[in-house]
Formats: sequence, structure tokens, C-alpha cells
Amino acid sequence: MFNMDKVDLTASAVLLTAFAGIVIPIIVSYLERKGRLEFEKQKLKEQYYLEFVQALSENMNSGETEEVTIRYNHAFNNLVIIANPMVLNSLYALSDLIIKHLKENNVINYDEKYNQAFTCLIKKMRKDIHGEKINKGITNIYCISGVAKKKKANGII
Repeated sequence: MFNMDKVDLTASAVLLTAFAGIVIPIIVSYLERKGRLEFEKQKLKEQYYLEFVQALSENMNSGETEEVTIRYNHAFNNLVIIANPMVLNSLYALSDLIIKHLKENNVINYDEKYNQAFTCLIKKMRKDIHGEKINKGITNIYCISGVAKKKKANGII
């Protein structure tokens, strides 16, 4: 005769194996997709952060032409879409300072305030991409604007 306990145990094992065979690949696929999307998001952030710094640098080095301003505006607007709130707040603080300086030209200690706001923004971008410890020991971050060349006495470099 059949032992019902063995049949129940065997049926349970078959059902459990079938369930695991279906559920485990679904979970693995979900986690792989989630990881891939997070990786792509981080790469996009990195690309947009680099484009912003490049546009800002170009703006500093070539003066404000319409093309340079448009490129800077696009880079800024891309950050609005993908940057996290801590980066956005720093981006807005820097932007507000620059706009106030351009409109009113009376921001006291503008260079110092600009350097502080810029350093804060870049540190937050770096933290967003690389994590908490990336900025340890860094006090100031700056971009180079133009190349300083020393002229010889006769005016030839």
C-alpha cells in the first residue's frame, strides 16, 4: 500500500522545486536589471557632471558667446533632471550667486563666495558618484581659467 506521508512529502518537494525553479530566475533577473539600471544611471550622472564642468570651463575661458551660453544652459538643465537634491541645492546656490553678480555686479567678496560655492558643488558631485570618503582632505576645488604666460621684456613670449 501507499504511504500517504511519503506521497505528500514527495509532492511537496516537487512543488517546492518547481516553485523555486520559476521564482529564483525571476528574482535574479530583476536584481540584474536593477543593478544594470543603477549602473547606467551613475554613468549618466557622471557624463552630465563632466559636461557641466566642461561648459562652465568653456564659459570661463572663451567669454560669453551665444553658443557657449547655450551649451552651459543645456548642461545646467541636464543636471536639474538627474542630480540628487544635495547636488541641486549646491548648483542653485552657485547659479544664484553668478546671476546676482552678473546683474548687480556688487556681490561683496564675490571671488571668495564663488570659490566656496563651486567647491561645495563639485564636492557634492564627487560624493554622489564616488561615495562619502572621496573628498577627505580636500578643502578647495577650482578650475583653471585661461593660461597665464609671462611676457619677456620685449613683449615676446
